[in-house]
Amino acid sequence: MTKDQGLAVIHKFGGTSVGTPERVRGAVRLIAAERYRQRRGRLVVVSSAFGGVTDRLLEAIRAAVARKETHRTILGEIRERHEAALRDLADPAEHPSLRAHLDALWEQVRELLDGVFLLRECSPRFTDAIISAGERASVPLVAAAFRNAGLPARAFDARTLVRTDDRFGEATVDFATTRALTQAAFADLPPDVVPIVTGFVATTEEGVTTTLGRSGSDYTATILADALDAGRVVIWTDVNGVLSADPRLVPEAFTLDALSYQEAAELAFFGAKVLHPRTMRPLVRRSVPLEIRNTMDAGGAATVISDARTGAEGTVKAVTAIRGAALVTLRGSGASGASALAARAFEALAQAGIDVFLMAQASSEQTVTLAVRGTAAEATQRILVSTLARELERGDLLGVEVEEGAAVVAAVGDFMHYAPGVAGRMFATLGKARINVLAIAQGASDTAISAAVSEADASAAVRALHEAFAMKRTRAHLVLVGAGAVGQRLLALLDAQQEALLDRQVNLQLVGLATSTRAVYEPGGLPFDTAEDALRDDHGLSDVLDEITAARLERLIVVDATASEAVARRYPDLLRAGVGVVTPNKQAGTLDHTFWQDLQAAIRARRAPFLYDTTVGAGLALLSSLREAVRTGDRIRLVEGVFSGTLGYVFNAMRDGTPFSEAVRQAHAAGYTEPDPRDDLTGVDAARKLLILARELGPDAGFGDTVLADVTTTSLVPSDIARLPLDLFWARLPELDAGWERQRQAAGADSVLQYVSTLDVDAGQLQCRVRAVAADSPLARLRGSSLVAVCTTDRYAPEPLIVQGPGANIDITAAVLLADVVRAAEAM
Repeated sequence: MTKDQGLAVIHKFGGTSVGTPERVRGAVRLIAAERYRQRRGRLVVVSSAFGGVTDRLLEAIRAAVARKETHRTILGEIRERHEAALRDLADPAEHPSLRAHLDALWEQVRELLDGVFLLRECSPRFTDAIISAGERASVPLVAAAFRNAGLPARAFDARTLVRTDDRFGEATVDFATTRALTQAAFADLPPDVVPIVTGFVATTEEGVTTTLGRSGSDYTATILADALDAGRVVIWTDVNGVLSADPRLVPEAFTLDALSYQEAAELAFFGAKVLHPRTMRPLVRRSVPLEIRNTMDAGGAATVISDARTGAEGTVKAVTAIRGAALVTLRGSGASGASALAARAFEALAQAGIDVFLMAQASSEQTVTLAVRGTAAEATQRILVSTLARELERGDLLGVEVEEGAAVVAAVGDFMHYAPGVAGRMFATLGKARINVLAIAQGASDTAISAAVSEADASAAVRALHEAFAMKRTRAHLVLVGAGAVGQRLLALLDAQQEALLDRQVNLQLVGLATSTRAVYEPGGLPFDTAEDALRDDHGLSDVLDEITAARLERLIVVDATASEAVARRYPDLLRAGVGVVTPNKQAGTLDHTFWQDLQAAIRARRAPFLYDTTVGAGLALLSSLREAVRTGDRIRLVEGVFSGTLGYVFNAMRDGTPFSEAVRQAHAAGYTEPDPRDDLTGVDAARKLLILARELGPDAGFGDTVLADVTTTSLVPSDIARLPLDLFWARLPELDAGWERQRQAAGADSVLQYVSTLDVDAGQLQCRVRAVAADSPLARLRGSSLVAVCTTDRYAPEPLIVQGPGANIDITAAVLLADVVRAAEAM
């Protein structure tokens, strides 16, 4: 037996759940299933008006006030809709009595609307009388549908059950009287008969119709739960429970399994689509759990709201926002107490019925900022100026200022007080998303932290906070520059690994792609597998780099998969703008010394990460190893290595008998070479890597002013052939085979030819040249395109540190770039 068996259970169906006759029949089927499951205890159904009817009645009121003479037409359409529902839902034998009830009701409404038409105004009392007709019309038809399906049911007008004061539009309930009336009304009702009760409506002690305001039918359900000592309340609606964020802003929003009353109240207060805080008060008193379910997906995800406070301390369950807000600031002079100002301000605003969503106080200046709805900003300013006129006249208060166009975002979860770092993470997340926080509120509740931001930033703020807290994921936005072999392989790898990365709480979104001639920038995201199809001829690389420098996306990372000097020269600007850079492009590390110093200054500013380990040794992590050694006080004395996978492959292939020209062709076909293989064969690529290594050692190593021309380089091809157009270069390359074969044989049986890069700190030399190395040397034991570095340092002497691994083929480069992207995202 479940907890609520033997107790009453209140089921409430909203307007969309009874929006059509078929939806009504669906509700009947749900209650039939619930009655079978529960077996004991009374089932009570609260029904709203048919979907859209209340809005149409309000439209009729506006038409009558404006004397548009369309109020009767609107009323006629409403009558016809209910007549059609009557014919569809009720047993024909009941048609006459139901029709008589509806005719009398609509006639009353017509008379009221005609009165409004004549008076050109509609009082709150008249409004309640008119709009209450929606529920009073729908409930008899819903009850008839139950009976027509074989379930005994009786319609109840909640005006006979719920007693309120005369605060029309949002009446206050007299719970003691309501409890007595409800229990008396149901006392003689057979237990198998389902009461179908009108939501939203009530009466005063004098019998005048009132309504319960926003979420009034939900409120009716919880009022009845209190009156009947119910074991459970179920709200049937058109969504699967309470979501972690507005799905229109956050497509990944998910249903929250459980919420405490406090969490639900905070979410509702800050604008989430959940119960009005007032609705839950009757439940809190008696600890009655409430479920929110979807009538169209009855077995799907649902949310249970109860007094149980679930989740770890400081767990943020949901993120929401109040849009269309304004900030009203009481600008103090320091001569009057801020607390006194705030107290008088709140009292005046409460009397005027103006809600304050957030308060922030600067005690040093006795300045107080309040967030209110934008529509109430002018009235708020007027009321405060009037209330605090004396302080303004004396100069204790310098002014009451209004800043419109704001929004209040809130992160909601229990036990915020007891979880260190939650507020820090929240504001760090907003900062990384380049969202300026206008005001902060924390401490008044241990269930929410709220902040005021610009209205324009509200959507981005909700998305960023939801990703960081509710999804517990790190989200980064990528712009890929270069769609060549490496770029395409990286896109394919991102596509293949997307789900695995999400499982590891990393969400990488491609927002831009650029080549030398075409580009696309889409902040909403581009599919990895079809991004190239979106490239635009009217958009260039420079356009995209300008856009992302000014972009307001959190964790924005540029992946430069080109060998372009023009792109590399943009790195300092990107880094200073907070845009991370991940690249295998060697240009930045080998350009003129002035640029290098500017780049280092941008890196030291630590606005964003710059990861370029793939420029030397691909996946060997050679740069990071030497960087950490220097950072921890070691002194690098000598580095020798084969840093060019292309040249290593060529010499290893020649050792196995392959002619030089054929070895070069094989390396090019395998993707080991630079886009232009002459960069490898002339030693330029190896020289760039050696210069990057030298600069990485810092100014104390003696290479602070070194430039690429200072690297002594041996070319594998004569300059007259190297300068030829590429097609002629390939044609002339076999002329060099015989010469290289003679050099290989001259090295002798105990030596091996290799293209060795040498960084000698003591001698101040940087050299890249062909050497005959001993066959037992680490430099000689390489196969294929493998790389090796032999590092002698103060710590690693006389036994050097040897770093060896595969060369930089396309797959390895793409994989290391992806790893660097993840590292950059997690570091931002």
